Amino acid sequence: MSKKEQNAGGGNVTAMPDRCLAEGCNKGQSKLAFCEEHFVWYKEGLVNKKGERPSDFDRKYALFMRKKAA
Repeated sequence: MSKKEQNAGGGNVTAMPDRCLAEGCNKGQSKLAFCEEHFVWYKEGLVNKKGERPSDFDRKYALFMRKKAA
């Protein structure tokens, strides 16, 4: 049996995550592996593409909240 025939059964296929990538979020995904709220955070720079917060999160979050309130 050739390698092509062996892989036809789906040998090493991993499932895509079905939850938001942001730290501590258990909501389902909607855009780019984030829920609606964390997708906005991703666009504003509050989380990176892995769902981790940057080192200056507090400053960025304060600016985001001021911008959102205006």
